Amino acid sequence: MENTQKDLEFVERSSQKEILRKYNVIANNKDLLIFLNSIVSYVAVLDMNRQIVFANRLILEMAGISDVQDALGKRLGELFDCQHSLVENGCGTTQYCTVCCVSRSLQDCIKTSGVSNEECSLTNRQMETFDLRVHSTYSNVYGEEFIICSIFDISNEKRRGVMERIFFHDVMNTINGINGIVHILPMIEHDKQASYFSFLSRLTQSLVDDMVSHRLLTIAEKNEYRVSKHQISSLEFVREEVEKYRKIASLEAKEVQIDDNSEDNEIITDKVLLSCILGNMIKNALEAEAAGALIKVQVLMNDHGSLNISVINDSVISEEDRLQVFNRSFSTKSNKRGLGAYTMKLFAEKYLNGTISFQSQEGKGTIFTVQIPAL
Repeated sequence: MENTQKDLEFVERSSQKEILRKYNVIANNKDLLIFLNSIVSYVAVLDMNRQIVFANRLILEMAGISDVQDALGKRLGELFDCQHSLVENGCGTTQYCTVCCVSRSLQDCIKTSGVSNEECSLTNRQMETFDLRVHSTYSNVYGEEFIICSIFDISNEKRRGVMERIFFHDVMNTINGINGIVHILPMIEHDKQASYFSFLSRLTQSLVDDMVSHRLLTIAEKNEYRVSKHQISSLEFVREEVEKYRKIASLEAKEVQIDDNSEDNEIITDKVLLSCILGNMIKNALEAEAAGALIKVQVLMNDHGSLNISVINDSVISEEDRLQVFNRSFSTKSNKRGLGAYTMKLFAEKYLNGTISFQSQEGKGTIFTVQIPAL
């Protein structure tokens, strides 16, 4: 998708001479300097091109910078090392910036010469995600225009809230299913009970998988996960994963199939993480579709010797949602969801040295693909 006019508003950048001049306006006011450095939040003062002309001690410490001079002229995404900031014109000029809360907050502040508040997630190039609350205030000091930006790291608050909502949502759904089967089993004819016991087994395994997945995510976000190496048959692995969801899908009149073109190859990878990734891909596809849908899973070895596992469904993700799919806490479904795609990306790219991507187009549906090096 091409950049919109909204993106291009921040292509122009101030000269370093102009940045230093505005920095000196603040630095020469000792009382203002003491005040800004005493605020217990990340504070950056920006010019009208959204470039930093002052940063307080806390935000410099967060960015791992000892000298404020090293921050001058940067934009906030560049200071935070946002994964989308390494483009030719920098932070604020990509299609992803149109859905970024930092960019939106600053745009609103500039347009209204007032105050703006936003919340969002920002992921850096090391796959570390920050949940931020951004307060932007327009100010005119000594005839100079500034944006005073206060940023609060609300990651722990957001993580706890989202994890609790999603965890209890998933667990309660599964427990309700188990409870329903247990209640009707005594009324089922003996020769028909086997299929219900089989489904009960699948649900209990799903409950265990949900708990394992949430535990893995918690460990992974703390950088405490230790990658294991397992030799697996790719087609056999996919069959096992598909089987986990086939009967659950059939209750909603949906079907999960392995594509006929799939290949079998021996690879070495962390089977636990790959299982979580593929499980989330299948669940997301199932949740996106109505009754009667067919979900296909394909496994192939690509020309570069890496394993590609794709999940294909008919629904299409909206253009705006495509830009946020991998953001932590974002969901196209509801505020009770939002970690599936983020978890897939974290596990694949940070721990398995792979990549995850998707295509979504009218008439072709949506294809999520995880690519893992076959070590």
